[in-house]
Amino acid sequence: RDSLIAVNFNLNSTSTRRANAIAFDVREKGRPLREGNPITGKIVRDAEGNPLMKPGTLKCTKAIGWFIEEYGIAQVSMNITNVNVTPLHVAFDEVCRAAEARGVRVTGTEIVGLIPKKCLIDAGRHFLRKQQRSTGVPERELVRITIESMGLANLKGLKPEEKVIEYMLEAEEKTSTK
Repeated sequence: RDSLIAVNFNLNSTSTRRANAIAFDVREKGRPLREGNPITGKIVRDAEGNPLMKPGTLKCTKAIGWFIEEYGIAQVSMNITNVNVTPLHVAFDEVCRAAEARGVRVTGTEIVGLIPKKCLIDAGRHFLRKQQRSTGVPERELVRITIESMGLANLKGLKPEEKVIEYMLEAEEKTSTK
């Protein structure tokens, strides 16, 4: 299977309810359909009694909102199960859009675990294109642009040599050949 990317999007809010609403807006599964009021209305069910779901905007994603006591902020915590279908930068832009629609802002991003280099390079090119700049820059510059554009240095600071799979393998290879 493809790499699973675990990512948290930091919000300028302490509201778990808002973080969950944003997560439900974007995650593939979405949220239960309701009669009348979308928050308090009766859940619509199929013939077997299962809730009917209104899908979210991002395929191959699972997400939930929560409050992080350590940081004093709410986050949208997401697993991207297929980065070829939903690249990291697409998830970031969509969570930003959904947050803004709810009066909230994404203030940073945190990668949990490791990430393939391609995800950061593709994101760097995406952000350069959005700025109408040339994408013909060195790989390390693309990674740096991604870190800055997504606020990956916000809370813990993303160190590519500790998070990017290929950089870790290169370092291990250099160590083992000495």
